[in-house]
Amino acid sequence: MSPSANKVLIVEDSRAINEMLVHSIVTQLHIDVESARSMKEAREIVRSQKDSFFVSILDINLPDAPNGEIVDYILEQNIPPIILTGNISDDIHDEMMEKPIIDYVVKRNLNEVIYIIDTIRRLRDNINRKILVVDDSRSSRRLITSLLNRHYFNVTAVSNAADALKLLDEHDDFTMVITDYNMPNMNGMELVAKIREKYSRNELSIIGISASGTGTISIRLLKSGANDFIARPFMHEEFYCRVNQNIDAVINYRKLKHAADRDFLTDLFNRKYLFNTGQKLFENAKRHNFQLTVAMLDIDYFKKINDTYGHHIGDMALKHIASLLSMQLRETDIIARIGGEEFCLLCVNTGSDTTEALLERYRSTIEDNPLITDDFNISISISIGYTTKAESSLEQMINDADSALYKAKESGRNRVVAFSEQ
Repeated sequence: MSPSANKVLIVEDSRAINEMLVHSIVTQLHIDVESARSMKEAREIVRSQKDSFFVSILDINLPDAPNGEIVDYILEQNIPPIILTGNISDDIHDEMMEKPIIDYVVKRNLNEVIYIIDTIRRLRDNINRKILVVDDSRSSRRLITSLLNRHYFNVTAVSNAADALKLLDEHDDFTMVITDYNMPNMNGMELVAKIREKYSRNELSIIGISASGTGTISIRLLKSGANDFIARPFMHEEFYCRVNQNIDAVINYRKLKHAADRDFLTDLFNRKYLFNTGQKLFENAKRHNFQLTVAMLDIDYFKKINDTYGHHIGDMALKHIASLLSMQLRETDIIARIGGEEFCLLCVNTGSDTTEALLERYRSTIEDNPLITDDFNISISISIGYTTKAESSLEQMINDADSALYKAKESGRNRVVAFSEQ
């Protein structure tokens, strides 16, 4: 999908349905729409905006194109269509499914409009969903890749299990693997079992495919860790249903996990995540694998911000600071909101920076970037206390950093102070 292809084209002669679709897409998905009620109007729109559309919704029975002529015309323009029809016979169904369409929908009630909206949302989001196809047959790889590309998935295809495992080791952002069963050197069942050593069923969905029958093969794949199985030859509709259902399961799991690990206001990690992950970092630090810095950060005079400007501005200040801190954060570091205006930072091996210089950069970033709203320009500062001494527990390191933070507050705020036992 090119960046310029960001609109939906609707060609539907029913004014009521046309307007309902336009309103739903614009208000729910915030996507621009061009609509027509005849093939002639559609031609005029496409002629002037050919490269603007990533999907179309087409009624196959139009006043000036009663036999689905609009479908072939739109396909010639390389705009994938969703077919909209009042009814569909087996013959029309078979004819439509031989074409590279997205889907077809029978106009019955409001549920069909909801289905169309969900389908467009999927197409828009699929560009960020990576699928790995593993099949030693070139023709099979091409077919599956073509079907997935039609729905805008980000597809990588390889011919063997070894290449698949290498990619999964190098990239942790795949959402799904689709693998053939019969492959040389390592078959699909062995590949699935190997993948499951690193990724759970919730984290990465796997669909097995085979033409060798559905009985024993499907059971082997599922028991090895596959989420689903498709037997060849398959109908395209079945393929898309299975893919979408399994993609949804992974996305929903990721959303739940994100919600469980994150602070609802700032989207930083929460206290629970900090202690779970921080404990592992602390144990490694105790074994002298690396230096761990624990820092406590607190917004200066935060109560005054709330009292002067209101709690909604206080919330904006928290989100503002969280955003600034996140932009400064190194990939190996963790920051969490653990109290009202209090944050905890875990830094691993500060590298060429000294610990103090790194934390001073955080402090000065906040000082140099005031919160600007429609009505106010509010200067904000933070105080930071830290320790690099691996004590008896992570909790003790946090307490030591908190003691240093108290000294920073006592000595004038807006400064970085290291923990000292004296």
